[in-house]
Amino acid sequence: MKYCIVLIVFFFIACITESCGKRCNDSGCTGTDVPLFGFRLSNNANKDLLTGAFKVYDSSQLRIKAKRVNASSLEDISRGFRFFGDTLAITSFSVNERFSVYYLQLNGTITDSFFFRYNKNVNACCDLSQFNFTQHNTMAVTASKLPYLHVIVK
Repeated sequence: MKYCIVLIVFFFIACITESCGKRCNDSGCTGTDVPLFGFRLSNNANKDLLTGAFKVYDSSQLRIKAKRVNASSLEDISRGFRFFGDTLAITSFSVNERFSVYYLQLNGTITDSFFFRYNKNVNACCDLSQFNFTQHNTMAVTASKLPYLHVIVK
C-alpha cells in the first residue's frame, strides 16, 4: 500500500510539473547571434587602407573607444584584426548593451561613430535578444542585425 501511495504521489507531481510552465523542447529557439561588428577601411576604388599598396593607416594605431550608457568618459574596447593576404584587413569588436556609442580612432583622432540598438527579447525558454547596427556618424543606415561587416570609405 505504501508503494502504491508513493507511486501515486510521484505520478501526480510528474503531471503537475509537466503541465506547469513552458516546455522548451519544441520552442524553436535558434542559436544566439554573436554581437560582433566588423568593418573595413577602403578608398573610393575599394582598395584597403590598412594593408597593402594603398595603406594609409597604421593598424597598431587604430583604436575603438566606447561611451558607457551612464557616463561621459571613453573606454578602450578590445578589437581584433583579420588579414586576408596583403590586400584586405577587417577589424571587429564585440558590442555590449552597457555602451551607448562606439568610436573609431585613427592616428589619435576620432573619425567615426557607430550606434547600435539593443532589442531585448527574452521568453521563458530563450534569450532571442539581438543588436542592430543603426547609424554611422550622423547618417542612419538600414538596420542590420549583428554580426555584420560594414565598409567605411575614407
